[in-house]
Amino acid sequence: MLAGGPTGQPTYFVYEDGGQRWRWFLLDAQRRKIANSGRGYRSRADCLASIDLVRLSADAGLREP
Repeated sequence: MLAGGPTGQPTYFVYEDGGQRWRWFLLDAQRRKIANSGRGYRSRADCLASIDLVRLSADAGLREP
């Protein structure tokens, strides 16, 4: 099991990949990966800013065809 937030809560994980880019992924309460950064960021600060964008979009609407 990955270390991180309290058991039973979704948790973001931030890491540096092999190409010296910062990435993140999100695990749900059952520790399943449900989202990721989709790209690498040059700085940890930029990576954390992208997490904030996702968090602030939690109330975004759903659009279907």
